[in-house]
Amino acid sequence: MAKISSFLLQDAPRYRKNSKNSLRSLLFSPGLRFMFTIRGCQYFSKYSPLGAFFRIWNKNMQVKYGFQIFYTCEIGKGLFMVHYGTIVINNKSKIGENCNIHQGVTIGNVNRGKNIGCPKIGNRVWIGANAVVVGGISIGNDVLIAPLTFVNFDIPDNAVVAGNPAKIISYKGSEGYINYTVS
Repeated sequence: MAKISSFLLQDAPRYRKNSKNSLRSLLFSPGLRFMFTIRGCQYFSKYSPLGAFFRIWNKNMQVKYGFQIFYTCEIGKGLFMVHYGTIVINNKSKIGENCNIHQGVTIGNVNRGKNIGCPKIGNRVWIGANAVVVGGISIGNDVLIAPLTFVNFDIPDNAVVAGNPAKIISYKGSEGYINYTVS
């Protein structure tokens, strides 16, 4: 049972902040509750009763909070969704560990052109409100994507990008923006 709970609650330390109570975080943090349902869908077979329960609960949470994130996404531990409301992540996207995603973010697919596919996002990436990251691109580790930024090209490690279209404005990265990391 300890292995199951550690898998299902692998995102909890990012939400606890100063609280030592994972149960309180689970009950009152929409982002953590949603990630709990995604981890449950990934852990339990869709043919088991618990798997069916988690899939129904996940669908309910998608409607309630506006998250359109499917359990087939590869999401590393420690995903922190700061605010709930219309976060869309394509089911073939890959997201690394200890990432922050704010409201209004779209991580999507491109069907044509040179960047066909879905993004691969590295570890400790901070994505600001209403940012759009699309195409078969790679976002490096420790990257900060400013709010209202449109990204459709590869971003190297430690970059700070802003604007529409996005431009790399510095190489200070996301240091100081990602707190309470999960190891």
